[in-house]
Amino acid sequence: MIGRLAVIGGLAVTGVAHAEPKPPATPSASPPSAAPGATRAAPAPAAEAPDPAVEYAAAANLESTANRQGFILAGSVGGGLLVGLGIEGSTGRGASFDVRLGHVATPRTVITFEFGGTIVLHGTAKLNAMDSATYTNTNLNLLTGAQYYVTESLWLRFAAGLGRYQASHVESKDKLVSIDVQQTGPAVLGGIGVEIARFKWAAFGLEIGTSAMVRSGVVVASDLRLGVAFD
Repeated sequence: MIGRLAVIGGLAVTGVAHAEPKPPATPSASPPSAAPGATRAAPAPAAEAPDPAVEYAAAANLESTANRQGFILAGSVGGGLLVGLGIEGSTGRGASFDVRLGHVATPRTVITFEFGGTIVLHGTAKLNAMDSATYTNTNLNLLTGAQYYVTESLWLRFAAGLGRYQASHVESKDKLVSIDVQQTGPAVLGGIGVEIARFKWAAFGLEIGTSAMVRSGVVVASDLRLGVAFD
C-alpha cells in the first residue's frame, strides 16, 4: 500500500514538471553601435569621366571608325602654274591633275602615295614663228607622304619623292635655237584642302598645292583643283 502511494506521488511530481512553461527565447542582440568619435570608412570615390586624350592615345594605332576607313582613292583636276628658276622654258600656265592612293593610319592621318603634275601647252619658239605646231611642257611628280585632318573636313598634306620636268621646243638662253629640256630630281610638296560635301562614301572638296623640283634649277608648280575622295 505504501509503495503504491509512493509511485502515485512520483507521477504527480513528473506531470507538474512537464506542465511548467518554458522561458521565452531571448532576442538576438543588435550589433553594437559605433563608439562616439569613431572614424567611419570613407565612401568609394565615384568613377571619373574618361580622359579624351587618353582614349585618343589608346586608339592611335587602331584603324579609324569614322568616315575614313581602310584604303582611300582620291583624284583631282584643275588649273596650274609653272615657274622656273634657271631652267629654260619652264614658266607657263596650264592644267594640273593628281591621283592619290591612301591608307588610314590614325583617326586623323592618312598615308598617301600619289602621282600628279602640271601640263602647259605652248607654240613654237620665236625663231620658228612660221611653224604652227603646239608643244607641251610637263612637270610630273611621284611622291609619298601624309594627309593630316586638322578638323573633320580641313586637312594639310605633305609629301616628298621624285620629280621630272620635260619641255619641248623652247628657246635657249641666247634665244637662237629651240631646244628640248629634261630634268629629273628630288621633289617636295605641301598642300591644304577642305571637304565641301559628302555623299555616303564619296567626299568632294577643294585643294591647293605647291611642289618644287630641284635639279640644275628649280621648277615650282602651284595648282588649284577640285577633287573627290572615295573612302
